[in-house]
Amino acid sequence: MKIAALDMDGTVYVNEDITEAVKEAITAWRDAGNLAISATGKSIANARNTLEPFGVELDYHVLYNGTVITDGDYSILHEEHLPSDIVQAVIDRFTGLPLNIYLTGLSGADQVAWDGLAGRESSMVANTEVVDPGDVAKRSTVLMSLWIPGNAELRREVDEWVRAHCAVESSFNCDFYDIMPPGQNKGEGLTRLLGHLGHEGAELYTFGDSFNDLSMHSIATESFTFPGTQITDEVDHVVPDVAAGLNALLTR
Repeated sequence: MKIAALDMDGTVYVNEDITEAVKEAITAWRDAGNLAISATGKSIANARNTLEPFGVELDYHVLYNGTVITDGDYSILHEEHLPSDIVQAVIDRFTGLPLNIYLTGLSGADQVAWDGLAGRESSMVANTEVVDPGDVAKRSTVLMSLWIPGNAELRREVDEWVRAHCAVESSFNCDFYDIMPPGQNKGEGLTRLLGHLGHEGAELYTFGDSFNDLSMHSIATESFTFPGTQITDEVDHVVPDVAAGLNALLTR
């Protein structure tokens, strides 16, 4: 048995679509007795809303960049949470700047704590709800995401401040800056899941296109990305898409 860990946005889900070729490759991979696992920054609700309309089923999910692990039916196997004081500190520091602050919990829609982009929306965070920043302490937050499109200087400012003032894990994903509980990332989440399943020694193949995928690429038997990404030098293979990579592995 082999295991494929699949990022979602920009990997399986590209331009708001999951192609027939990718769906068929995932099905063939699983039919061959292998496991297919999502490894994504998406929440439970967002992952379901992405995969289910296309009829894609996976065996397990490593969500919120490794912070939450579920089975294929999204029943929670493991969870971590951000301290509410850190969530509040980040909101207080960056409210008023040209970025959006999203909060993600275990249930319900992702929430917007600050909209500094005049109502702009990203397809990576759909069907959001507005939350009063003063209510942050009343909710449990698993992941924070700051959307900072087209502003490298502000992304750098946010990263430097968070690293200096918050005991958390953080990573960039396209124009998003994700903040997780300390020690949580995709690689750690996959390691925890494989331990839970008793598959620590299984062959692990990772597919992802962004910097938040590097932690899982680093523990992979072989890692895959795609032409034009910024991490081509950090992986073992550059393939046209997930289907090409999975199909190549199935022919071995």
